[in-house]
Amino acid sequence: MLEHREAITGMSILVAVVEAGSLTAAAARLGMTSSAVSKQVSRLEARLGIRLLQRTTRSMQLTEAGTRYCERARSILESIEAVEREAESVQETPHGTLRITAPTVLGQVRIMPVVLAFQQAHPSVKVHAELSDRRVDLIEEGIDVAIRITAQPPPAFVARRLDNDQRVLCASTGYLARAGRPRRPAELANHECIVFVAGQPVETWNLRATEDAEHTTPLRVSGRLHVNNTHALRQAALAGLGIADLPRYLVEEDLAAGRLESVLERFIPVGRGVFAIYAPSPYVPVKVRRFVELLEETFQPGRPHVRPRRRG
Repeated sequence: MLEHREAITGMSILVAVVEAGSLTAAAARLGMTSSAVSKQVSRLEARLGIRLLQRTTRSMQLTEAGTRYCERARSILESIEAVEREAESVQETPHGTLRITAPTVLGQVRIMPVVLAFQQAHPSVKVHAELSDRRVDLIEEGIDVAIRITAQPPPAFVARRLDNDQRVLCASTGYLARAGRPRRPAELANHECIVFVAGQPVETWNLRATEDAEHTTPLRVSGRLHVNNTHALRQAALAGLGIADLPRYLVEEDLAAGRLESVLERFIPVGRGVFAIYAPSPYVPVKVRRFVELLEETFQPGRPHVRPRRRG
């Protein structure tokens, strides 16, 4: 049994080295030191009595025997993973670790309440939640569920549509009283528009030029304030600094209270959606199924956001 565990460990480390392209990159992925990874590969080679990797100071490549071994090792590891997923899928109670990722602001406002409610309902599940606007590689980083805002979810994955990405152009009552209310998209040229910065300023807003939902027009906007955070964008709009393009879920209460007013609503297309994305498998782990189900319940139109219960 010990030999089997050592064999699986050796296979896993060798495959990680090959996929990462170097001992250093594999060590970072595995949470090990480079010397420990090198020692494990050498131990595997010694046990097998063959050279698997041809290493120099500048390069590393599989030997012919290493290529055959790595292909078989990868197949065995995938089979082990499939067996574990199958066993996990028939469990009624979610367990283990659930790894999710979501855009920063959407995650803070709408996803984290679901995460908290999920953990309260399933205390045996440990959740790793990454709220980040970077594009995460689900397979490479071992992500179970990704929440993404996109017009085209990746075709190789299961994508469950949770909601439309509803946007709103809005400004404070004070700003509109001062500068006037635009009636057509072209009139935005005469207004202060608060520009969102994501690497480069997003100075183009895509609006419908007519009532035709199929045709949008890229419209250049400008303003004195550029910000790289959606919460800061909302604060600037509330302060009367101009018109902002914001997600509706973030300003629903501001609109209802009259702190912000929407403009040009007829010209804002809805082309993107909010999706829960996960890898296809005949054996979807119960922790993934339950979390996605809770997301779908929460995002149904008209249903209030999930609010975690207070303990005690």
